[in-house]
Amino acid sequence: MEPIYWNCIIAHGITAFSYFGIPTVIGVFFAKTKATIPSKFWLAFFLSGGFVLSCGFHHLLAAFEPHSSVSLLHLGVLDVMAFVSLSALIYLMPTAYQIVEAIAKSQEDTRELQRTQQMQRLFLDQGPFGAYIKDEESRMLYYNQELQSRFLVDSQEWLGKTDGEFLPDPEEGRRVMENDQVVLKTLRTLKLIEEVKIPGSEQPCYWLSFKFPFTDYATGAYRIGGISIDITESIEAQRSLTSLNRQLEEKTLKLEAKKQELIYLSDMADMLYCCESEDEVYQVTALTCSKLFPSMSGCINIIANSKNYVQMNSFWGNERNSKEIFSQSECWALRRGKFNLLSPHHSGLLCSHLIQPISGANLCVPLFGQSELIGVLHIYAHEEISPEDQQITEIIARTLGFALNNLSIKKRLTYDNLRDGMTQLFNQNYMQTITEQRLAEADRSGQPLSIIFLDIDNFKFYNSRYGHLTANIVIQGLAKLLLKSIRSFDIACRWGGEEFVIVMPNMTLEVLRKRVEQLRVDVEQMQLKDGDQILERITASFGIAVSEPGITVKDFMNRANQAMLEAKRTGKNRVMEYVNTYING
Repeated sequence: MEPIYWNCIIAHGITAFSYFGIPTVIGVFFAKTKATIPSKFWLAFFLSGGFVLSCGFHHLLAAFEPHSSVSLLHLGVLDVMAFVSLSALIYLMPTAYQIVEAIAKSQEDTRELQRTQQMQRLFLDQGPFGAYIKDEESRMLYYNQELQSRFLVDSQEWLGKTDGEFLPDPEEGRRVMENDQVVLKTLRTLKLIEEVKIPGSEQPCYWLSFKFPFTDYATGAYRIGGISIDITESIEAQRSLTSLNRQLEEKTLKLEAKKQELIYLSDMADMLYCCESEDEVYQVTALTCSKLFPSMSGCINIIANSKNYVQMNSFWGNERNSKEIFSQSECWALRRGKFNLLSPHHSGLLCSHLIQPISGANLCVPLFGQSELIGVLHIYAHEEISPEDQQITEIIARTLGFALNNLSIKKRLTYDNLRDGMTQLFNQNYMQTITEQRLAEADRSGQPLSIIFLDIDNFKFYNSRYGHLTANIVIQGLAKLLLKSIRSFDIACRWGGEEFVIVMPNMTLEVLRKRVEQLRVDVEQMQLKDGDQILERITASFGIAVSEPGITVKDFMNRANQAMLEAKRTGKNRVMEYVNTYING
């Protein structure tokens, strides 16, 4: 019986060890892998563990019970249970470890997933942007704290509602829902800038929104995700930059316009400096005004020398709004010596020289020359004349006044430089210059140029007899006779002392002889007086010459002078033609 007894004890001991070993191994594995038992499985786990431990204690106690007889069948069953339980323990050890490890990994993955979801939720809830999720009907499933704080709503107020139901502007809600449907139809991300009205703010906000489709794997339905970033500051900055660029462009255009105005005014000053007549001055001024004021009309009115009336000398533009002739009293600018503006927004004085009916804007600016009123510059525009254009008009008026004054001075200086002070005939310098020009014209046209050289006979005796002052009266009288006897395009000059020269273009030798002979007779018959005293008559000797191609001014003058000297040598008071024998002899 001893073998059977020890067999029974060993079988019960092995079985008890196996029962105790299973929870011990599982506990060790849980401790090693740091796995935890889900709370919903705690009861089943404890009941199963209790059952296993109870079985273990039962077999442990059975091993220490007093010896009793057992059947072979009972002993065989105990041996089989011991073998199976020990084998199960040995077999389940790696499997249990894998199961526990899998549970631990699953729990770790679950915790990581929870942490990730929590971070994602924190990212969406606390991020400085609006985030939301909608279903296929554009009903709100989720929206973050940014949207809640912006629209002053809680986390549940919008759930299950569409944009058209909670946005204050129905049109805005309809537009947002249309964009949602575009995303669902195309299944592509939609990027757009949205103008959003925020409660409590009069100014709209601008959001850069990204709407994208995704699939809810739990239901298989499509969802619409959205991220909206507030770019109001960027939009405002861009608008400010655009506004600054526009202002810069406007200022650039104004500067370009000012630059062009300065160019026109500079060109005007240069051209006025080169003008030789008043008509050229008026023409230059009118041309400049037409460039500076292309949409306006105007005219230049000059006071007549008699001071009795004002006459229009030049105009530009398509409309004439001023009389061509009027009195000074009809213009307030002339009466006051200051510019006068009459326009719809400027109630100036009404000038009587304006043509009725009066419309638009009319600006009259007085013209001054040497502090004396000489005329008025009139500008007409359909609308207002800007202050800048008024300033330009005043500059033009001052420049025009200076130009007319300078031209007057220039004419006087030119007259004094070209004329003989006593007789007012041209002087010797001018005669040489104009004769050279006339010879060149004669060569080009093939027409002859004639020259007359005359000298008063016995003038030294005459001067000694009557004195220098009376002799000057004779020279002045002869100069007046010469001016009456020649054509308008003939040129007479005082060569010096009692010598005179006349240049006569386009005249044949035969006609020249007759004209000079008549002039000789007129000189001989000329009556001269010094007050009441009748002076002795004078005579003059004449020498004439006709040009030839290529002849110089010096040779041409010498020929006429040689002929005049021959006339004196052969008796005086006669006309002699130039022939080669004078020089050859």
